[in-house]
Amino acid sequence: MLDSTLPQDHTQAMVLLDTTPTTAVPRGRHRDSAARRVREVCCDAPSTAELIKGLRTPLHDALGMSGMLLSANDPDTLVLSTAAVIENLPEAMCAPWMHNEFLEADFNKFADLHRSAAKATTLHRVTQGNPELSPRHRDLNGPMGFGAELRTTFSRRGVCWGVGNFLRERREEDFAPEDLAWLERLRPVIAAGLQRCTVLDLRSDGVDCAPGVVTLDPLGQVVSMNDSAPQLLAELWAHAIDAGPQTKLPGEAYMIATLTRARARGHPRTGPPVTRLHGRSGRWLTIRGDHTLTPDGRLSGIVLVIEPSRPTEVMPLVVAAYGLTAREQEVLAELSNGRPTGEIATRLFISEHTVRDHIRSVLSKTGTASRGELLSLLYHHHAAPATQFTHA
Repeated sequence: MLDSTLPQDHTQAMVLLDTTPTTAVPRGRHRDSAARRVREVCCDAPSTAELIKGLRTPLHDALGMSGMLLSANDPDTLVLSTAAVIENLPEAMCAPWMHNEFLEADFNKFADLHRSAAKATTLHRVTQGNPELSPRHRDLNGPMGFGAELRTTFSRRGVCWGVGNFLRERREEDFAPEDLAWLERLRPVIAAGLQRCTVLDLRSDGVDCAPGVVTLDPLGQVVSMNDSAPQLLAELWAHAIDAGPQTKLPGEAYMIATLTRARARGHPRTGPPVTRLHGRSGRWLTIRGDHTLTPDGRLSGIVLVIEPSRPTEVMPLVVAAYGLTAREQEVLAELSNGRPTGEIATRLFISEHTVRDHIRSVLSKTGTASRGELLSLLYHHHAAPATQFTHA
C-alpha cells in the first residue's frame, strides 16, 4: 500500500533545522561560561534529546561557528539517531551530506575518527591547507558558502555516543588551536553526558505495534509503504528529506536507505544498515535496511523495516550505557534466557556465590532491585512476566 503522506508536524521534535543567519560570537569571549553550561547540561539533562538541544548555544558561543550538525548516534553502528541539532545548514545539504558520508571516500569520516581515537580536528589540518582535496568541501561545503570545517566524535571507553560537525563561512579563518583545545577538554564530558542520558532513555516505555515496511527503488525513491510505516516513521526525530515526488523520509530512515545502497554497491568499510533509536512515544525502535538484486546482479530495490526493538537489540545499549564488565555481560545474557543461578554457574564454570555477586553488581549499576526489574529494563514491553524467572 502506497502512503506518501507522512505527518509533517515537527514542533515537538528535538531536531532543529535552523537556517536563520546568526551573528558569530567573537572567538574565546565566552569560553569559560560556555564550558560551565556544557558541564551543567551534561549533568542535568533529562534525556538525550534535551542534552543535544542544551549543547547548541554554548558550543556556538565558544567556537564561533556559522553552521552546526550535532547528533547522538547508535554506539554500535555510528548511525546518527535519537536527537540532533542542525543549525544554519540549508536543507539541500542533507541528502548530499549523507551520500558523502557513506558513499564517497573523504577525510575525517566520523567512523574513521572514532576508530583511530583521533582528537577534534579540522579539514584544513588533515589536508595540509588544501581542503579542495576533499569532495565534501569541493562539492558541498564550498558551494554552500562554507569554508573551515571542524569534526569530532564524543567517545568514551571505546564507545562513540555522538558526533559534531562545525562549519564557518568561507571568508572566516580556520578554527584556532585554542578552539580545538577547548573542545578536546569537553569531549569526555559530553560523551559521559550522552552515555548518562542513554541510561535515562532506556527506562522509557512505549506501545507495541506491527513492523512498518517501506520499499524504495535503486535511487532511494519511495515506492510503497504498509499501513504501519507512517505511524512508526512519525516517531523519528530528524528532518524529513525528499524521497520521491510526493514523499519525504525522516533523516534516520533516509540514512539507513543510503547505507543500504552503499553496502549493495560494495563500498569498503560501510557499516551495517541498522540503527536503534529512542522514538517520540518513548519506545526503542530499530530500523534496518536490505536490498534486492536482479538476476544479473544489479540493485533492483531497497527495503526498510522499522519496528519496536527486540531485547537482544537493546541489550548492547544496556551493556555500553551501564559499563558492565565482560563477566557481568555473560551473566546478564544467561539471565535474559531465563536460566537459574545453578545453571548459570555450571555454564560459566564459576560458583553460584560468584554468580550472585555478579548479579548484585549488575543490579547496583543499573539501579534495579530484582531480576524481574532488570529484565523489564532490557525487554521493555516485550518481556515475559518476571515470575518466569528464578531468583537467586
